[in-house]
Amino acid sequence: MDGLDAAQWATPAVQALISAMTSDLWVSARDRFARVLARRPDAAGEVSEDLEESRLQLVDAGGADEAREEITSEWLGRFRRALTRDPSLMDELRSLIEEHGEKQTSPSGSVTQHVSATGGGIVFNQGTGVQNNQVDSK
Repeated sequence: MDGLDAAQWATPAVQALISAMTSDLWVSARDRFARVLARRPDAAGEVSEDLEESRLQLVDAGGADEAREEITSEWLGRFRRALTRDPSLMDELRSLIEEHGEKQTSPSGSVTQHVSATGGGIVFNQGTGVQNNQVDSK
Protein backbone atom coordinates (compact mmCIF):
# COMPACT_ATOMS: atom_id res chain seq x y z
CA MET A 1 0.00 0.00 0.00
CA ASP A 2 1.43 3.35 -0.94
CA GLY A 3 1.35 6.40 1.31
CA LEU A 4 -1.68 7.89 -0.43
CA ASP A 5 -3.82 4.80 0.21
CA ALA A 6 -2.69 4.75 3.83
CA ALA A 7 -3.61 8.42 4.23
CA GLN A 8 -7.00 7.87 2.61
CA TRP A 9 -7.85 5.18 5.14
CA ALA A 10 -6.09 6.73 8.14
CA THR A 11 -8.22 9.89 8.15
CA PRO A 12 -11.65 8.23 8.52
CA ALA A 13 -10.08 5.77 10.96
CA VAL A 14 -8.97 8.63 13.23
CA GLN A 15 -12.40 10.26 12.92
CA ALA A 16 -13.98 6.97 14.00
CA LEU A 17 -11.48 6.69 16.86
CA ILE A 18 -12.25 10.20 18.15
CA SER A 19 -15.96 9.49 17.86
CA ALA A 20 -15.55 6.24 19.80
CA MET A 21 -13.57 8.02 22.54
CA THR A 22 -16.65 10.00 23.46
CA SER A 23 -19.14 7.13 23.24
CA ASP A 24 -20.49 4.54 25.63
CA LEU A 25 -18.79 1.87 23.50
CA TRP A 26 -15.30 3.15 24.25
CA VAL A 27 -13.89 0.12 26.10
CA SER A 28 -14.67 -2.39 23.36
CA ALA A 29 -13.69 0.10 20.64
CA ARG A 30 -10.39 0.86 22.41
CA ASP A 31 -9.50 -2.82 22.55
CA ARG A 32 -10.29 -3.34 18.86
CA PHE A 33 -8.36 -0.24 17.79
CA ALA A 34 -5.44 -1.39 19.95
CA ARG A 35 -5.35 -4.80 18.25
CA VAL A 36 -5.30 -3.14 14.82
CA LEU A 37 -2.52 -0.72 15.74
CA ALA A 38 -0.30 -3.09 17.74
CA ARG A 39 2.64 -4.55 15.85
CA ARG A 40 2.51 -7.68 17.96
CA PRO A 41 -0.36 -9.23 19.90
CA ASP A 42 1.55 -8.69 23.14
CA ALA A 43 1.83 -4.96 22.34
CA ALA A 44 -1.94 -4.39 22.29
CA GLY A 45 -1.93 -3.57 26.01
CA GLU A 46 0.57 -0.76 25.53
CA VAL A 47 -1.38 0.68 22.59
CA SER A 48 -4.57 0.40 24.66
CA GLU A 49 -2.93 2.47 27.40
CA ASP A 50 -1.91 5.10 24.84
CA LEU A 51 -5.47 5.20 23.52
CA GLU A 52 -6.87 5.59 27.03
CA GLU A 53 -4.42 8.42 27.74
CA SER A 54 -5.59 10.21 24.58
CA ARG A 55 -9.23 9.73 25.54
CA LEU A 56 -8.63 11.18 29.00
CA GLN A 57 -6.81 14.13 27.43
CA LEU A 58 -9.80 14.73 25.14
CA VAL A 59 -12.33 14.40 27.96
CA ASP A 60 -10.31 16.60 30.34
CA ALA A 61 -10.14 19.28 27.65
CA GLY A 62 -13.90 19.13 27.22
CA GLY A 63 -13.46 18.16 23.57
CA ALA A 64 -11.65 21.44 22.84
CA ASP A 65 -10.43 21.85 19.27
CA GLU A 66 -6.78 22.12 20.29
CA ALA A 67 -6.85 18.80 22.16
CA ARG A 68 -8.82 17.15 19.34
CA GLU A 69 -6.28 18.38 16.75
CA GLU A 70 -3.33 17.14 18.81
CA ILE A 71 -4.89 13.70 19.30
CA THR A 72 -5.91 13.53 15.64
CA SER A 73 -2.37 14.32 14.52
CA GLU A 74 -0.83 11.71 16.80
CA TRP A 75 -3.16 8.89 15.80
CA LEU A 76 -3.20 9.82 12.12
CA GLY A 77 0.52 9.09 11.98
CA ARG A 78 0.11 5.83 13.84
CA PHE A 79 -2.67 4.65 11.54
CA ARG A 80 -0.67 5.59 8.44
CA ARG A 81 2.37 3.68 9.66
CA ALA A 82 0.27 0.64 10.62
CA LEU A 83 -1.49 0.56 7.23
CA THR A 84 1.73 1.05 5.29
CA ARG A 85 3.38 -1.73 7.28
CA ASP A 86 0.44 -4.15 6.99
CA PRO A 87 -2.22 -3.46 4.33
CA SER A 88 -4.22 -6.48 5.55
CA LEU A 89 -5.39 -4.31 8.46
CA MET A 90 -7.75 -2.59 6.04
CA ASP A 91 -10.62 -5.07 6.56
CA GLU A 92 -10.65 -4.68 10.35
CA LEU A 93 -10.20 -0.95 10.00
CA ARG A 94 -13.08 -0.71 7.54
CA SER A 95 -15.30 -2.48 10.08
CA LEU A 96 -14.26 -0.05 12.84
CA ILE A 97 -14.91 2.94 10.58
CA GLU A 98 -18.40 1.67 9.76
CA GLU A 99 -19.15 0.94 13.41
CA HIS A 100 -17.73 4.09 15.00
CA GLY A 101 -17.67 6.64 12.18
CA GLU A 102 -19.36 10.04 12.39
CA LYS A 103 -22.63 8.72 11.03
CA GLN A 104 -22.96 6.51 14.11
CA THR A 105 -22.83 9.32 16.64
CA SER A 106 -26.57 9.97 16.76
CA PRO A 107 -28.16 8.65 19.92
CA SER A 108 -30.47 5.70 19.82
CA GLY A 109 -33.44 5.03 22.03
CA SER A 110 -35.67 7.63 23.53
CA VAL A 111 -34.86 10.91 25.19
CA THR A 112 -37.02 12.53 27.82
CA GLN A 113 -36.72 16.24 28.43
CA HIS A 114 -38.32 18.17 31.27
CA VAL A 115 -38.39 21.94 31.06
CA SER A 116 -40.03 24.61 33.12
CA ALA A 117 -40.05 28.37 33.39
CA THR A 118 -40.92 30.58 36.32
CA GLY A 119 -41.44 34.27 36.85
CA GLY A 120 -42.91 34.90 33.42
CA GLY A 121 -40.11 33.05 31.63
CA ILE A 122 -40.60 31.35 28.28
CA VAL A 123 -39.21 27.94 27.37
CA PHE A 124 -38.37 26.81 23.84
CA ASN A 125 -37.58 23.13 23.51
CA GLN A 126 -36.68 21.12 20.42
CA GLY A 127 -35.19 17.68 19.93
CA THR A 128 -33.61 18.04 16.48
CA GLY A 129 -33.35 20.46 13.60
CA VAL A 130 -33.08 24.22 13.54
CA GLN A 131 -35.12 26.40 15.82
CA ASN A 132 -35.44 30.16 15.50
CA ASN A 133 -37.35 31.89 18.26
CA GLN A 134 -38.47 35.44 18.60
CA VAL A 135 -40.34 36.83 21.54
CA ASP A 136 -42.20 40.07 21.10
CA SER A 137 -42.27 42.04 24.31
CA LYS A 138 -45.62 43.60 25.09
